[in-house]
Amino acid sequence: MKNFNLIVFFWLILFNIANARDYIEIFNKANQLYNRGDYSRAIEQYQNILNDGFESAEIYFNIANSYYKINKIPETILYYERARKLAPEDEDINYNLKIANLKIVDKFEPVPKFFITEWIDTIRDMYSSNGWAKILIILIWVTFLSLIGFMISWNLIIKRFLFFLAIGAVVLSLSTALFAVQKQINEKNQQSAIIFSPRVDVRSSPDDKSIVLFILHEGTKVELLDSVGEWSKIRISRGDVGWILKNSIEII
Repeated sequence: MKNFNLIVFFWLILFNIANARDYIEIFNKANQLYNRGDYSRAIEQYQNILNDGFESAEIYFNIANSYYKINKIPETILYYERARKLAPEDEDINYNLKIANLKIVDKFEPVPKFFITEWIDTIRDMYSSNGWAKILIILIWVTFLSLIGFMISWNLIIKRFLFFLAIGAVVLSLSTALFAVQKQINEKNQQSAIIFSPRVDVRSSPDDKSIVLFILHEGTKVELLDSVGEWSKIRISRGDVGWILKNSIEII
């Protein structure tokens, strides 16, 4: 279980003063229901907050925990994934998601990447675009203060240290800005979904008479590539591509 952190609280105060107390009371009530083992009613209370247009990693995480307790694995994975989109660096979210994924039928080896590409992607995915933006702001301030210190300092050793610190901060700022932009593009353009039907035939074309290429089961994560009518084109982690009915998935 996760509680509202200070950032969430101040967000509520700043943007919705009238409802801030109500949201916190609903959240606390949901936590109490969870602790009493009334997981279905806890989910309803968390959903009431989401229905009002407010979301946070904490709420998604707690909903996922509740679904896990009542053994609804597709819903569990869906909400852990939604939580991870907002807080990809959160260890609890990532760990619980791994545990939930152990319960699904489909387990695929991802397509191997060139080691440099995989290393860059791993670093990029450590934070959300907002997380990288916050780091960028800090680095800009470090650069600015280092340059100010360099200009006013009389000590040669300190000036040299501040000069190299500023150079390092500039290099890191450029890298961080690149990661932030790439992450934002991915968050905007790359859509994923979770299979919710117990069994899904993945077909060669958007036609129920086309060839069945392979079968997927509930809880499996897929990447959405295209859409035609009631069909979605998907790709799984090992690289296979096909078409499935839209009503068999839930977008993350």
